[in-house]
Amino acid sequence: MSLKDVSSAASPENVTYALHIYPQLSIEHSSCCRVTATKDATATEVIKDVIVSLSLDLSKHYVLVEVKETGGEEWVLDGNDPPVHRVLLWPRRAQDDHPREDGYYFVLQERNADGTIKYVHMQQTCEEENQEEARRLVERGFLPWQHFNDMCNLPNLTETTLLENLKRRFLKQKIYTYVGSILIAINPFKFLPIYNPKYVQMYENHQLGKLEPHIFAIADVAYHAMLKKHMNQCIVISGESGSGKTQSTNFLIHCLTALSQKGYASGVERTILGAGPVLEAFGNAKTAHNNNSSRFGKFIQVNYLENGIVRGAVVEKYLLEKSRLVSQEKNERNYHVFYYLLLGASEEERKEFHLKQPKDYFYLNQNNLKIEDGEDLQHDFERLKQAMEMVGFLPATKKQIFSVLSAILYLGNVTYKKKAAGRDEGLEVGPPEVLDILSQLLKVPHIFLHYNYCVGQRRPPLIIGHKKRSFTLPLLNSIEKMHIRMQWYLSTQLL
Repeated sequence: MSLKDVSSAASPENVTYALHIYPQLSIEHSSCCRVTATKDATATEVIKDVIVSLSLDLSKHYVLVEVKETGGEEWVLDGNDPPVHRVLLWPRRAQDDHPREDGYYFVLQERNADGTIKYVHMQQTCEEENQEEARRLVERGFLPWQHFNDMCNLPNLTETTLLENLKRRFLKQKIYTYVGSILIAINPFKFLPIYNPKYVQMYENHQLGKLEPHIFAIADVAYHAMLKKHMNQCIVISGESGSGKTQSTNFLIHCLTALSQKGYASGVERTILGAGPVLEAFGNAKTAHNNNSSRFGKFIQVNYLENGIVRGAVVEKYLLEKSRLVSQEKNERNYHVFYYLLLGASEEERKEFHLKQPKDYFYLNQNNLKIEDGEDLQHDFERLKQAMEMVGFLPATKKQIFSVLSAILYLGNVTYKKKAAGRDEGLEVGPPEVLDILSQLLKVPHIFLHYNYCVGQRRPPLIIGHKKRSFTLPLLNSIEKMHIRMQWYLSTQLL
């Protein structure tokens, strides 16, 4: 439930953390179990400590489950997964002591002989099984109009009845509604208790429409259609900013991989979902309507063997919002990673990467910059570094990435003045101290850096005016290419 460093004075590899685990077994255990674990201790090792602490039956098999939201997201840990790594990726509020109702804790559950999870008090809901009969009675006036889980069954299909049906379902916390084989999802802006692994089992191999509408039903139909027809399947997710596209993608990947892994998180799933903090840091930004808006398109291809086992995955990004790097609208920010770096870096890192405060960079201080979530940004930087470590980034690679990020910010502080004397028209680039820092960060000799901007140009480059600054097209292109190539590099390293 919470994680605390209980031996901070020890060396990093010997630091132990306190884990709170709730048993969810066929036998009653009223209180949680507190065990200590090192950062790299596996789930198998933690389970052994819990078995000893609670005097459980050694002949049974157990699994550790990470609960991100109460009744919501649950991820079954593989025996080699370190639980502490998972906790280090939790939000800052979840790493302090907090009640179980707030989510973010671990539960211990029994495992069946076939590898599936034994759920206690598992309930399968199948409401409105007689939708067709109910529709006929509504049409004849025998029943008052309530709501339908498939809009194709509406007795009178108009814009008013369509919106009214969605509203009535949403008020009953039914956020999913079918339109034939299309699924409409309304973002509740909170987690609902409908994403547990048991829901994957509930919807497995069921015809679409037999059960209550759910995103797992879409994933299940696509998965089994692929196996039966031996044809590629495609699921398109579209919607406005803040509608829940990224979260819906995560739910789909979780269900698709769980169907082939009997509830366990596969290596592919752990890589894709575990890389979330890295991809979000470099591709998401705060907008006027969404504090964590994805500013790029994403195509995820999950590859399967003929027997339905996940083989691998490919992530492709496109349409990155390049203009956000140099300019943002009112009440909006640049990409998250810049604020993570500036507010979360240690004193040693600040000196190494020549970091200043956000207000000192032109790319960040436009439109009356206000940062009110500094503590969260500091935690998110530690979360980002932990995620990069988990997906395989070496310390030297991380330093190179942070150095390039710092260089991008300093490029915004480069100024240009048109030369007025002599026949040769050109630009004077400065200030000198900014060019010196750029030379150190990019490992480029100062003379080459200066030559690239102003020397040897027969005609002055096209200058684009922007409020208090001017930009040259070569500079804009270089900034965009640096960030795009960094995005491409991250995606190639994550999978």
